[in-house]
Amino acid sequence: MHIKGENPYIKQINKVQDYIENHLDKSLSTKQLSQIANFSEYHFQRIFRVVTGESLYGFIKRIRLERAAYMLLADKKRSIIDISMSIGFSSQASFAKAFKSKYGISGSNYRKTNGIVSQSDFVGQSFHEIDMSIEPLYIEIRNEKAIKLIYTRYTGPYKGDSKLFSRLFNKLYQWANQRNLISADSRWFVIYHDFGNETDQKDLRISVCMSVDRNVAISGDIGVLTLSEGLYGVGSFIVDSNEYGKAWYYMYTEWLPNSGYKPDDRFSFEHYPPIEEEGDKHLVEIYIPIV
Repeated sequence: MHIKGENPYIKQINKVQDYIENHLDKSLSTKQLSQIANFSEYHFQRIFRVVTGESLYGFIKRIRLERAAYMLLADKKRSIIDISMSIGFSSQASFAKAFKSKYGISGSNYRKTNGIVSQSDFVGQSFHEIDMSIEPLYIEIRNEKAIKLIYTRYTGPYKGDSKLFSRLFNKLYQWANQRNLISADSRWFVIYHDFGNETDQKDLRISVCMSVDRNVAISGDIGVLTLSEGLYGVGSFIVDSNEYGKAWYYMYTEWLPNSGYKPDDRFSFEHYPPIEEEGDKHLVEIYIPIV
């Protein structure tokens, strides 16, 4: 059973998922995570499964392996043992067993074949039959300070669904406006928590976010998270609703491999600068975390 929509437990489960994503290199115990959710250990795992449709440790394992698959292609000079340790596996042997169980191929062969078993939308996929041409307005390196965000999250298929994004933005706008949180300095983002086609459509997660400059008492399924400070490669693009994927593809396959930088483990996201838009065209900035 997978509960979508309004649910009194979503806020706590989102908080746990945020913690897991930011601490994949750590040991994650049921006791520790249940305390974050403010549930008893006995009930926590049952509630997690009801809300998400996955077991707690099934979720943790899936996120670890999907991030590993992404990193194997995004940074081919990084050793497999370093990748496995960075996502919480105690040894390369345990990682190798889990990776092959999920993908049916070793990590090294997955890297050699550019992930042909389950190709990512943004890294390593062949688009020879699709016109992926797009040019950025500019690309620059930015050192962003940490940004506090409020967000509303969605789980499920979203690609090409502009009405879904409009509903999510409107929902967060209404919530923030009722609390006088919107100002001229507010910034709007979409965070993609998963890695292209490495994740089943039903498990994809996005967070539509707005920056806030003070502590906020959250309610309902609105949550709070912080974008980590650090370096980002930022590509600015003018796109229509069908061209966001092209912008991501450009950043990951054209710019990043030739930039001299390596991808970091922080979130990639879209930022929407406040400008007047004409027709169906939108200005979007693609942020790629780098080191």
